[in-house]
Amino acid sequence: MKDIKLHNPTLRVLNILETVCANNKGLTLTAISNQTGIAKGTLYPIVMTLIHERYLQIHDASITIGQQCFKLGNAYEHSLNYLSIIRPYMQKIVNQCDEICQLGILDGPDVLYIEKTEPDQAIRITSYVGKTLAASTTALGKVLLSGLSEEEIRKLYADGLTRYTEKTTRDIETLLSQVKTAREKGYAHEIGESHIEVECLAVPIRRGPDILAAISVSLPIFRSTPEKTKDIVSLLKHYSLMIEQELKQFPLKQ
Repeated sequence: MKDIKLHNPTLRVLNILETVCANNKGLTLTAISNQTGIAKGTLYPIVMTLIHERYLQIHDASITIGQQCFKLGNAYEHSLNYLSIIRPYMQKIVNQCDEICQLGILDGPDVLYIEKTEPDQAIRITSYVGKTLAASTTALGKVLLSGLSEEEIRKLYADGLTRYTEKTTRDIETLLSQVKTAREKGYAHEIGESHIEVECLAVPIRRGPDILAAISVSLPIFRSTPEKTKDIVSLLKHYSLMIEQELKQFPLKQ
């Protein structure tokens, strides 16, 4: 793969789609041009083609992701056939702790959120499937990184760490220490790193020796207590073991 010369026009199209996808409220053509660095003259026919083919849609000059992208994402979700096993356990976790439960996988240096189950709380954490955050800033991410070697983690963050808040981990050595702790304890705990008012706890889900995914509970800091976080860790560990036992009997597509 290292010797393959990447096709720049294709990369340009993907850059456009990823830029629009990262902005839920939509972008104007000018905004897309500014964010991608693609000149309007080059950008316009590409965007119009994507709109025609329904990969993008436009309303009042605001361009958003279209139905075809939804279909692609839905097809990918169906390829993750282990979700059918994990979803019921996520609901059990939410029923017992009354906080949002999320499932994520590693996507390069980021964590990709592929499933969520929400509580009935009036005040809850806002999230959505398909969201990505720097893995170095989240409990989910740090648990997922615990399946990698130190060398692999250093390569992922060779250009530095993303910072979201004043509490976000700033340097690679601190991150490596946190990942080591997560590996030893079997869970990760993050407070205010990805969002200043949010606390998160996460555990890995293993398939044999490998980490397949990670599952977490997030809650507003004002609802957190030492007793509650301890109970959440116990819940996550309990159900992750049950998930892993069931996965042993389940043929995975990937």
